[in-house]
Amino acid sequence: MPPSLIKLFVAASSVITGTVTTTAVNDSVRRFDAVVTAPMIDAGAGTTTIPDTSFRDDSGTAVAAGALPVPPAGGYYNLYANGMLQEGELSTLSATNLVITTAALLPGTPVIVEIHDYTGTTSASASTPNLTVTTTVNT
Repeated sequence: MPPSLIKLFVAASSVITGTVTTTAVNDSVRRFDAVVTAPMIDAGAGTTTIPDTSFRDDSGTAVAAGALPVPPAGGYYNLYANGMLQEGELSTLSATNLVITTAALLPGTPVIVEIHDYTGTTSASASTPNLTVTTTVNT
């Protein structure tokens, strides 16, 4: 009889008991939308500049001059042009305008700025120590 390979077969199962730590962090999210118009597009500079007063918040209220929110340190914003998320380095947001480093946008293009602010945000954690792991190996 020719030799054959003998392999060990092992089945293992583990049971974890106890409680795992759960943490929840909720940021403040605000969205503002505007529509690109022809005067906002500067083909020579290769930019599109949307003034603060062109934006409206989620309730439809126009942004006051100089009052476009800018995320603080630790926060961030997402830019959507025509519903598509844009690369972070493509734009600069200030309290007075949004500058997009492209002149390729067409008049009528919707733009949304989504601002995430973690200022004043708290997190809650729940934890129960003494987790136990039991592993059974069947051979």
